[in-house]
Parts: sequence; C-alpha cells; structure tokens
Amino acid sequence: MIITPKQPRNDKTRSRLSTLVPYMLRGQGKERCTWYMAGNLPGLDRRDDAGLAVDVMELLQEGNQRSKGSKTYHLVISFHPEDRRLMPAELEEVVRRAVRAAGLEEHQYIAVRHSEQEHEHLHVAVNKIHPQTLRIHHPYKAIYGYQALCSALEEELGLHLVDRTRGPSRSHKARDFEAHQGLESFSRWASRTIGVTELDRIESWPALHEELKRFGVRLVPRGNGLAILDATRANLTCKASSLGRQWSKQRLCERYGEFVPGPSAVEVAREQLNAYVKQPLGRALDDGLWHEYQGALASARIHRSDLREALTRRVDAARAAHRRRFKRKHHAIAAMPIPGRDKRRLYKSLSCDRRTAERRLRATIKQWRTLRPDTHPGSWKEFLAARAGRGDQRAIGRLSRPSRGPTIKSGDKRLRFLSSRGLPTSRGSVVHNLGGGIRLRESARSIELLGDARDDGLEQLVRVAKQTLGTKGLTLLGPRDVQERLSKMAAEQGLEIGEERQR
Repeated sequence: MIITPKQPRNDKTRSRLSTLVPYMLRGQGKERCTWYMAGNLPGLDRRDDAGLAVDVMELLQEGNQRSKGSKTYHLVISFHPEDRRLMPAELEEVVRRAVRAAGLEEHQYIAVRHSEQEHEHLHVAVNKIHPQTLRIHHPYKAIYGYQALCSALEEELGLHLVDRTRGPSRSHKARDFEAHQGLESFSRWASRTIGVTELDRIESWPALHEELKRFGVRLVPRGNGLAILDATRANLTCKASSLGRQWSKQRLCERYGEFVPGPSAVEVAREQLNAYVKQPLGRALDDGLWHEYQGALASARIHRSDLREALTRRVDAARAAHRRRFKRKHHAIAAMPIPGRDKRRLYKSLSCDRRTAERRLRATIKQWRTLRPDTHPGSWKEFLAARAGRGDQRAIGRLSRPSRGPTIKSGDKRLRFLSSRGLPTSRGSVVHNLGGGIRLRESARSIELLGDARDDGLEQLVRVAKQTLGTKGLTLLGPRDVQERLSKMAAEQGLEIGEERQR
C-alpha cells in the first residue's frame, strides 16, 4: 500500500472540489466509482448526494477569505495488484486512518475507489478548512505518518508488504513525470550523468561551472540552496542536493568557499555537448518502437499545423461572407426610395439580425475548434499501452511483467486485439471487475486472476479464457494446488491444456 498526497496544479481551478470530485466519479468520460464514502457530511453519505456535498464543502471554503492557496487536499491510496479486494468496512477504516494521519480527521472529505487499473486505488478529496474554526490546515509533513500507517495496515489486513527502503531523492514532479510519461526525468538524468563527477579534482567554483558547461546546465541559487538548471529550457530543473549529499550548498561552500555565480545561459548553451534528451526508462532496446513514436509525434505536429491553417482559412472565409452579406443588405436599404424614418427602422432591425448572426457564427466556430481530430499518440507510456492492446509483441515485451496469480495463457502466435471495450491500462492490459470482488487482467496472450484464488474466481477465469483465448493450445500457470483445481475446471469446460507450469 502506498499513500501519496497529490500536488495541486498551478491553475487553482484544477484543484477545486467542483473539478476534482467529478473527475473522481466519472473520469475519462465514463463511470469509474466502484465505492463511495463521505466523511463528516451528515445526511450526504450517498453516491447521489455527491453534488450537494461538493456545494456544502465549497460554501465552507468561501468562509475563509484569508487563504489564497488551494483549499483542497487530494490524497491517493494505492494497493498492490496482488492485494485482495477489501470490504467496504475495511476501506472506510483505511480512509479514516489516512485522513487522521494528516491531521484532518475533523474535516469534510469524499473518498471513492477506482478499479479499472491493475492496482485498485482510492481518491480522497479533503476540505482543508475546518468546519468550526474556518482555519486552514496544511499537512506538510504527513508523509512520514503515511509510511508508518501503510506498514501497520499491511500487517493488519494481510496485504502485500511494500519495500520502503529509501532510494535516490526524487521530487514529486520528477516521480509524476516518470510514472505518467514512462520517460527518464531530468532529475534522474542529472544524477546519472552529472552526479558521478569527481568533485575532488575540481578546485574552485569557476572550474565547477566549466565542468557543468558540457552538460548544458547551470548551477544557480534557489531559495536557501542550489539548483541545477538547463541553459535552454528553463522548465528543466532539480535541486543540486538530489545528485548526492556532496552536492548540497553547505558541502560545496565548505569545499570552495562562498558561492560564485557562473556564466550566463547563452554562453553555456553554446558549449553544451551532452545535454538532456528524453529517453525511455529502463534498458535501451533496438526494436524500432521509440523511432516510431518520434515519427508519430512529428506527424501529429505537422497534421495539427495543417489543421490549424485550414481552420484559420475556414474561419476567415466565414467571417468575410458574414460581413459581405450584411454589407449588401445595408446598401440595399440605403438604395430604397423610402422615408428616412422607415430606413432607420430597417437599419435597427438589420443591426439586431447581425448581432444574432454573429452569435451563431461564434458558436459555430467554437464547434469547429472542438471537433478537430486529435492524432497525437499521447505519452510514450500511452503509446506503448495502445500498441500492446492491439497485440504488438514489441510493446508487450516492454510492458509485460511476470504474472503472479493463476493464469491461462494462449499458445496462438497471431496478433490479437483485446476483446474488452474498456480502455487499456498503462501496461496495455484490460482489467475486468466482475461480481463478488473478482478481478481479471486480460492481456494480448493471457488471462490472470488478481487476488485470492477462490473457486468462484477460478471459474470466472476459465469462462473468460474460453471466450477470449479459445479452447486449444492453452497453458496453465500458478502454484501446484491451484493448478489442480484449475485444470479440473478447465476440463469440465472443454479446454485443452497443453502444458502446466508451476510458479
């Protein structure tokens, strides 16, 4: 189990409850909520009352006029794919203890569960404004309490034990970038390339700045410390101390004396040799997928530029036709042999018609802009997931990980689309949430049972495998005792098992 506080976006409207809660309930254009809970909102604990609960929470937030930052705390509680599906009472206990660890147990909150991913997770939206005092509470250092709580809950609920040994320091921004994009972050690249520099052979600040020129980065003051900043892309930055303890401002000043500023960004950009370039995480594979992704990005940019130019021409033509049409009507009224009073009445009517037509034209142009087809392949991780969902073996090889639960695998080498209508997960699979808490993960070649190997779950596994993989050339994977039960059920359903492998 992992509990993570999500950082608010720069745009304050993105962290509002009226935006966050609908995403939690109906993200990606479909219903995602498989369990709902409202805390400290008496009488509004039903799923249908979510809209009214948001109104009540935002009304309370408006009572605090002093705080200018985000007044909503977003918490994500993620479970391991091997974990069993918790009962509603257990989920309520997990949420209550997580909110208590942040010091927000008296605050209003809404929690939901998402089950469309391989790992189930909870979203908790907490009102940081206290309902009685109207004071705001910022749980700055709650992460240590979350870690202790996760370890305790894993023991109490019998969940998968997560290794929490401290690794390299990564900011929330770097971890989110790598998790969503599947690419190496600037922080990780700096640790891998710049962090191995031997500072003992560098004798002064100018020499250190000269060494950093090769990587196209600058060492600049940032707050009470130092930061590594890319010379040509100001959005690429990380703390210098994330490269190692010897890179902290205190250690560097002890070594070289008071900080001396380095060269300008223009000068560093001229001499860079090994600058940061986005690359996939993990070992480099020469399978052509990365080049195809780069080509898809370039094609999407060209296509978007062509669409933008075509839309500009279409809008200009529509506006020009609108102006010509009403100009002709104006000239026609001017040429009429009628009294001036009647002409003024016609001009007034024409002006009203023109304003109405302009409103319709603006609505039509807005619709044109929203209906533009988007050919962007998405992030590198989304690109791989889409390819794996279509049966691309290269993408499946990059995303696949050993299945741990009982699995039925197909021996058919042909490419196969996933049979489910659901969106593929980040690993190119689709998760089926069936009745009784049974969850199956379907990939291009196999069906795996997630969670406990109960008899009803194994029966559903055999049924779905028969529908999607066929009945011939199948392989069973799993522990010996589970394989015996699974093999008997498969034989009753007419499945021909060619091989059994113990795990």
